[in-house]
Amino acid sequence: MHSLSGGDFEVVILGAGMSGLCMAIQLQRAGIRDFVVLEKSAGIGGTWWDNRYPGAQVDVPAPAYSFSFAPNRHWTHRFADAHEIHAYQQRLVEDHGLLPHIRLGHAVVEARFDAEAGRWRLSLDDGSAISARFFVCSTGPLSRPRWPDIAGLAGFRGRLLHSARWPADADLAGQRVGVIGTGSTAAQLVPALAPAVARLSVFQRTPNWILPCVDRRYGRLDHWAMRLPAYAALARHAWVQVLELGRRGFDEGTLARRLMIRAAAAHLRRQVADPALRARLAPTYPLGCKRIIYSNDYYRALAQSDLVTAPIQAVTATGVQTADGREHELDALVCATGFDTVRPLAGLRIIGRDGQALEEAWRGGPSAYLGLTVPGFPNLFLTLGPNTGTGHTSTLLFIEPQVAHVLACMERVRQEGRRWIAVRADVFAAQDAAVQRRLAGAVWSHCSSWYRDENGRIFAIWPGFTGEYVKAVRRPDAAAYELG
Repeated sequence: MHSLSGGDFEVVILGAGMSGLCMAIQLQRAGIRDFVVLEKSAGIGGTWWDNRYPGAQVDVPAPAYSFSFAPNRHWTHRFADAHEIHAYQQRLVEDHGLLPHIRLGHAVVEARFDAEAGRWRLSLDDGSAISARFFVCSTGPLSRPRWPDIAGLAGFRGRLLHSARWPADADLAGQRVGVIGTGSTAAQLVPALAPAVARLSVFQRTPNWILPCVDRRYGRLDHWAMRLPAYAALARHAWVQVLELGRRGFDEGTLARRLMIRAAAAHLRRQVADPALRARLAPTYPLGCKRIIYSNDYYRALAQSDLVTAPIQAVTATGVQTADGREHELDALVCATGFDTVRPLAGLRIIGRDGQALEEAWRGGPSAYLGLTVPGFPNLFLTLGPNTGTGHTSTLLFIEPQVAHVLACMERVRQEGRRWIAVRADVFAAQDAAVQRRLAGAVWSHCSSWYRDENGRIFAIWPGFTGEYVKAVRRPDAAAYELG
């Protein structure tokens, strides 16, 4: 492996999370070893390096959160904790010999396409420069923390934390702690914090749909069975099908939807005895419009906490002031407010074939052909790009066919002796318009969420079932691309 500074590579992969690791493994399997994985963090893992807050875990069954080519027999629970997922990622690196290809602590600040050479020229944050024929952005949509836009936040004199940048020394035991945000992250964080802190104030803007989590601990028999390739594949397939049934719950009038709504109502009644508190926790938007939360202990933790539903007016030096005139004095304030999904590549300037920057192409909102590539940006591929998010299943089910698609495009360029490949503008526009038409009347259009931008465009979610996406993506349509 040659040195990074001044290096010329066949492929540069940006990000060492799940999609970046999958891309690297499949490159090796295809016989392509001239690649480098650039990761801005101090360790691999992507979102699982960033999200190490107390209680962090995956919200789909673990067998579905491992690659089809690399089943994991080490899961201890059906819903794996963050440290278990990170351990799985470490094993992927070790088992596939990826360490020599990974460069930690390196961020790309600019990528410019050289049309004459058919190469991407990349400038790094340390002043060095490299080039690559193919540039794969595997940063994903959940990489840049989003801080709430609240007056006075920067002036808070206590400890200010974000769930996606949780420090190892964050011991909040015995303190007065506030949590802003009540989404998936908070549903995991709040139960972990509640027993340890002196007082927990949870600031809720919108109550969410919460279903019971069918978690269980895996025993010796499970671990033995997972050593059998046929059983591991069957367990993964079975859970994938269960998750697809859950997707039917997003469609109005289906039996799955009726059952899920009833299950959520029953769960709320069982866990919250106080009718007044129950009313404050009842969601007011349609099921599925935001990501559904699966938790057995969130409601119980809220019952032991101070649930604040009055709007936040400002953050003061010593706490949070709400519109009802109360000031909630705090020693620490935690922002469980998610990620900047509208600008996932902010801080990286990507300039295409005709000198246009990607941020300019995305002025109307992030969009890409099948979430993978953008016209005018040859040899650039995104994984988990626009409109490839899922509200019901494992992202790994989308990553694997995306990687297969990218590899097929790379192979075509090499086989035909070309310099570059790019999606045709008309094909991209037609596919994007078709996706937006389907989304216009879907459940995700009925509320505000991180799936939508400020103009209401749904840029994150795939409108159909997983199988439909896999079929559309795995083998590229030759007519959809132009070569140069």
